[in-house]
Amino acid sequence: MARKLHERDTWSASGSPVTMRFLLPLPLPLPLLVCLFGIQPLAHAEGGCPAGTVPEGGPGASSCRPLPGPGQPGAQAPSGPRSVTYIERWGAVAMDTHATANVGASHDKSSRTEAERIAMENCLSLGSRKCELISTYSNGCVALAESTAHFGIASRPTPSDAQGAAMKQCDEASCKVVFTDCSKAIAVR
Repeated sequence: MARKLHERDTWSASGSPVTMRFLLPLPLPLPLLVCLFGIQPLAHAEGGCPAGTVPEGGPGASSCRPLPGPGQPGAQAPSGPRSVTYIERWGAVAMDTHATANVGASHDKSSRTEAERIAMENCLSLGSRKCELISTYSNGCVALAESTAHFGIASRPTPSDAQGAAMKQCDEASCKVVFTDCSKAIAVR
């Protein structure tokens, strides 16, 4: 196919005339134009996927998925605040209130039964013959205050609240907080 030579006169920066020559392509035949522009919407992006999607499954993937993000074809609209699910956590305290005053405890257990069993085992493993559960709690804190003659135990949302309540229950000037622990709920999205 021959091309036409086109000349154009223009002016240089110094003000003298300059003749520029360049080739212009001949007009393309109509059937060729229709084929070129008619095929364009069928063209695929990288990996053979349509626009707005990407290959899925690694090299040689045969499926496509929408691009992530708002405003992309197939993307989910953003929702409101995410809901949070909490997993309950348990703790327990066992004490030999008759002979040794040994204390066994557990925390961050998945069930009340497990927390109580472990607290009892821990108390008995210290050499006590008769332990009893004195507190079982979940999603909070526990504190034990004791003196030579009394004890107080309380569970509250925070360690300091539990300690204050245990001291109040012990109700003796010589009482001291001897144990504090927490079993907080675990947030899962």
